[in-house]
Amino acid sequence: MLSLDRLSAGDGPFRVVAVPVQLPTGSGWVYVATSTIQVDSAVGNLAALFGIGLPLVLVIVVGAVWRAVGQVIRPVDAIRRRASVIGGEDLSQRVPVPDSSDEIASLAVTMNEMLERLEGAALRQRQFVGDASHELRSPLAALQVQVEVALAHPEDPGSALILGNVHGQVVRMSALIDDLLFLARSVEGAPRGSTGLVDLDDLVLSELHRLRELGGPAVELDGVRAARVEGSERDLARLLRNLGDNARDHARSLVSIRLTTTEKSAEISVTDDGDGIRPEDRDRVFERFTRLDDARSRTDLGGGAGVGLSIVRQIVQDHHGTVSIEDRSDSQAGAVFLVRLPLALNGGPSRS
Repeated sequence: MLSLDRLSAGDGPFRVVAVPVQLPTGSGWVYVATSTIQVDSAVGNLAALFGIGLPLVLVIVVGAVWRAVGQVIRPVDAIRRRASVIGGEDLSQRVPVPDSSDEIASLAVTMNEMLERLEGAALRQRQFVGDASHELRSPLAALQVQVEVALAHPEDPGSALILGNVHGQVVRMSALIDDLLFLARSVEGAPRGSTGLVDLDDLVLSELHRLRELGGPAVELDGVRAARVEGSERDLARLLRNLGDNARDHARSLVSIRLTTTEKSAEISVTDDGDGIRPEDRDRVFERFTRLDDARSRTDLGGGAGVGLSIVRQIVQDHHGTVSIEDRSDSQAGAVFLVRLPLALNGGPSRS
């Protein structure tokens, strides 16, 4: 088969195809010719269409992509602009949350939750500094006045009494500073020091003897069982001391301490026969620098700054336990501070 393209004949170019055939009378050729005008026209039209349409399509696609990217970037840019003006002085602002339910909206919600936590932390820090300054100002002012009186009248026999008062104020201020440093370390997440297995029953008995030596209300041991937990012996002793001092300060005549165990936890209860704590105040008393308006107020001998119970809660949280305030089981006036701590896995109450 032979073919010829672009053969000029007649009104325009033709394409001719010659095919050999075998006939009964002999061999021969069959020729077929067709005009290429329509094909050439179609190809030209298609080329023109692509030449004009392709750039137009590209412009439309680029515009659509630009618009889509702009819709995506616009809320991100709004979040960036708002975040750039939020500073440590004012954390109350929030980044805008787009109406869409995509990842950008989730990011904005997460950033606002983070800002809310930062605002709360900054507020607690400012409150802590203000309360600490207020609590330190009172004993310092008292010390200044008493020292000035003693210096103005060195020959006065009452100077010895003034020095005794000064010593009491110094002891109180030293204890307060110690408490404030403990709380500051808890805010910073500083390590608590060495930890290990601690015999709670030994600490309970030591606290019982300490309270009895201080005098005041009677102190009884309502029961004690061997209990071993894992943690800081120093902090757990401080927990018991704060609970004991709190009960002693507000008890009328009796403080009761008890240590029991369950399958997985040790339970320490410190009970007093004071005025008790209203249910609506039982969470608030564990907040820093909180003092109720009733009998549970500042005492004359040390403490009374409203940080003792907040330290108790912090120590309990550090040891993965819980602390709560309950009514007395005998329906009498008073308060029961109940602390639950998990027993050590490798040294529970089986110790003899």
